[in-house]
Amino acid sequence: MKRRAFKVGYIGSNFYGFQRQPDLRTVEGEIIDTLIDIGYMESPEEGRFRIAGRTDGGVNSLGNVVSFQSEEEFHINKINSHLPDDVQFLAEAPVRFGFKPRYAKERWYRYILFNKDIDLEKLNEVSKLFVGTHNFTNFTKRYQKTTVRTINKINIIDPKIDADERLNRPYKTNDFDFNQNFPNLNESYSPIFIDVYGESFLWNMIRKMMRVFLDYSKAKLTLDDVYNYLNPGEDDKRENIKVLSGENLILMDTVYDNIKFKYDDYAVEKFKRYLASQMVYHQKSYGIVEAILNSF
Repeated sequence: MKRRAFKVGYIGSNFYGFQRQPDLRTVEGEIIDTLIDIGYMESPEEGRFRIAGRTDGGVNSLGNVVSFQSEEEFHINKINSHLPDDVQFLAEAPVRFGFKPRYAKERWYRYILFNKDIDLEKLNEVSKLFVGTHNFTNFTKRYQKTTVRTINKINIIDPKIDADERLNRPYKTNDFDFNQNFPNLNESYSPIFIDVYGESFLWNMIRKMMRVFLDYSKAKLTLDDVYNYLNPGEDDKRENIKVLSGENLILMDTVYDNIKFKYDDYAVEKFKRYLASQMVYHQKSYGIVEAILNSF
């Protein structure tokens, strides 16, 4: 019997969240069903199947982590060949039998903003308030025993001007040559990356944070407003902060002490090609809608 941990990539908009739900397509459901079908375990209980986190509907991943144990020899590409293309194992590491992936040293999330006229200086200004330990009770959807969390670091990145952004990628690789593999791709919206690092996060916490970031950038909130959100009094009423879209959020990586994941080149390239094919599909869909609109 051996135990492995795997980093998982998936496109969240194709699933009803990560956690298994009856009669709904979920990331966890696809993984567990596949592992049972190919004989790696008889049930999630028997295989002691564990996960790092249950991402919400729409949220994407390059670095969520699952672990399980099996009598079978582990072959990452054998597993991937039976998984759907939109959820794939990218890296693996041997772990002890008591390993629980939810107890991570650090998680790295990236939120992508596309709104025009975003003030980058204001984004950097408001981000400084969030770094450190705070009571995030205003930044979660439900009441929890403890809402105190620590944010280690927040980086605001404009990828058009920040050439060093690629150095932070968990998997070091050359950029995919879209022009060679998929010619005639049009220029897309210019994104702004907001990278948030911390040990753990509350439900909806980052998406509510991004709403505050955006509102402050557009002068809908003051720094005093944000400070009060982060330092609520015992008798203060909870603020109703609306979440931004889950589709713009990516769980980039999950890091553990003394565990080194090895990325599989073939698995990474296969997932990259799937992502590139999706870009082509959406570019064509855009072209069709644009043609219809321009016909009026």
